Amino acid sequence: MAYSEPIQIVYPVTNSSGKPVESAIESAALLGLWPIPCDIEILSFGAIITEDFTDHTTVPVLTIGTANDVGDTALDTNLVSVTLDSGTDATFKAGDGVKEAQTAITADTDLDASDVILAYPGKFPLHVDGGTFLGWELTTASSSAGGAFIPFAIIRVNGVTDGRATNVWTATTSQTVAA
Repeated sequence: MAYSEPIQIVYPVTNSSGKPVESAIESAALLGLWPIPCDIEILSFGAIITEDFTDHTTVPVLTIGTANDVGDTALDTNLVSVTLDSGTDATFKAGDGVKEAQTAITADTDLDASDVILAYPGKFPLHVDGGTFLGWELTTASSSAGGAFIPFAIIRVNGVTDGRATNVWTATTSQTVAA
């Protein structure tokens, strides 16, 4: 399969304005779905912090996955999760996060507005079949208010929906629009 299309950044949007969904961290919920008509590869996923985080005893966990129906209220398949907290063990590192010499975040440092959190790069790329919905879910909410974020995914699209697939239906006659 050749992924020749350019890289895209996708995120859940509000129905009325098309603006990105900004989520507070105290309510576990499905944040939004993005239709995937053709195969994609997820190259990265994470969140942009939009409101400074405060200290929480229960830390929020953001998950990306797939849903089978636009009416779903939870993901059907979880693909990757990332904890939105520096925690007591300081698992975040600057850069790509995999080199030993990279600077680790100080344990229990609060995340600030404009910080970008990326899931562990060793999990990517991830293949997702067309005909589903890519979704973001706050699977574990924090214990209290104090912080907000916008989730995103960086993807590469396979380009064109494969008309030979058994779940793809193509019109066989030309249709015109009435004047």
